[in-house]
Amino acid sequence: MPLSRLEAVNMMLSAVGESVILVEVEGAGDFANCSAILDAATKAVLAKDYDFNTEVRTLVPDANGNLLVGPEVLKIDPVDPYLKVVQRGTKLYNKADRTDVFTDSVDVNVTLYFPFEECPYHVQQRIVADATAKYQTSYVGSVAADNFLQRDRGEAIADSQASESDVDDYNMLDNPDLAFLRRRTYPNGSIL
Repeated sequence: MPLSRLEAVNMMLSAVGESVILVEVEGAGDFANCSAILDAATKAVLAKDYDFNTEVRTLVPDANGNLLVGPEVLKIDPVDPYLKVVQRGTKLYNKADRTDVFTDSVDVNVTLYFPFEECPYHVQQRIVADATAKYQTSYVGSVAADNFLQRDRGEAIADSQASESDVDDYNMLDNPDLAFLRRRTYPNGSIL
């Protein structure tokens, strides 16, 4: 069962020896500080590409020819490894042609943001471990606590990666990120 925000904040507080909070109170000292750090840690962890927050989307040009990127997108990368497209603001930009106007749709791999409460448990554990370490260094500053938290953080990272490998069923032979290596063709049309 996934964690609530209050449970995560209380885990952060108890890990550094602070008293827990019984009720969420927006803007209240420790809850506000922990909550802000939890949100930042959520974005940082989700940007590392988990199976649940990555997908392939087809972006279609709008009336102005722009390919718009939604606010929930943390990272974007074209599926075609030879297409030089990057995100600039809320639009895609073609670096090769130096324009943000497109005539064709573009398939992209996107990494999506989800609120903490909507993340799977193994990812939440990683987020809480990272947030706790950040809270400790920012507000408490204990060297001894930092050593303990780094060990706990390492365990959370290992557990998260193990769970993710179980969920995603990684296999080098059918990995879409490596599919272009199996094609054995080059942009100039030559074949290996």
